[in-house]
Amino acid sequence: MSNELIDDDDDMDAVPPRKKRDEEEMDITPMIDITFLLLIFFVVASKMDPSQTGNIPEAQNGLAISAKDSAIIFIEPAGGDAPAILKRRDQSEFSKDEEAQATEIVQYITDELEKSISKNKDQVMLLGDGQVKVSEVTRVQKIIGDEFTDMQFTYIAVKEK
Repeated sequence: MSNELIDDDDDMDAVPPRKKRDEEEMDITPMIDITFLLLIFFVVASKMDPSQTGNIPEAQNGLAISAKDSAIIFIEPAGGDAPAILKRRDQSEFSKDEEAQATEIVQYITDELEKSISKNKDQVMLLGDGQVKVSEVTRVQKIIGDEFTDMQFTYIAVKEK
């Protein structure tokens, strides 16, 4: 009888063999989790502040534009977070208030273009220092572009070293 009990125990310990998969599949769930974690990290860690733009890059080449055939606006850095200083051809400054400044810029360019209809002055040149932020130049370009829709080009020049 003791032999029968031992045989029964051996039958209970036996495990049926595993079925083999036809094709080995890789579980990509952990990779997807890591991808989303990295995406979330970079979205949270990045700064989306457009006022913190870089400086104007140095140009390798460009067009030769005559300053006497252009309405000229000088853009100088004010230092720190202050907006740039904008000046006319005669070096008089535009207003510090952005709304008043936009009106003055439009009036100045209109006057400059009307003064020289016979000289074909039909372009605007922005002369900037190398330290002027791109956002300041873009702001002035937007003012000009919004008001003078028929003007095809606004030329930008950066003071050489």
